[in-house]
Amino acid sequence: MNATKPRILCVDDDPVNLKLFEAVLVQNGYEVIKTENSREAIERIAKQRIDLVLLDVMMPGISGLDLCRMIKDDKSFRNIPVIMVTGIALNEIRTRCIGAGADDFIAKPFSITEVLARIKILLRAKDLGDKLD
Repeated sequence: MNATKPRILCVDDDPVNLKLFEAVLVQNGYEVIKTENSREAIERIAKQRIDLVLLDVMMPGISGLDLCRMIKDDKSFRNIPVIMVTGIALNEIRTRCIGAGADDFIAKPFSITEVLARIKILLRAKDLGDKLD
């Protein structure tokens, strides 16, 4: 993380979830970029500095799992941490998220404190990795 605020891309087709994430993250010192679809998320990642992605698993069109794979398969973006968020707390979904390259997984309903802690840990790890590159 640089002197600038860490930038988090929130991708969810539910505007209520996006507003919740934005309110909590901005209050905790993060810059938030929101999108309701995966195609726009791809454009944002390609054009802007993104430090972490909060990504809903169930998305129309390109699923969250497919978007995660796209991020992790691209050399330019694979170091961006991705946290998958879903209301389906089955082990099969967790396994699919890990298989897609997700760095972490959060089941809804979630604890804001837990989300913030996971974000902080992943951003710290990204920062260390960026310094080694």
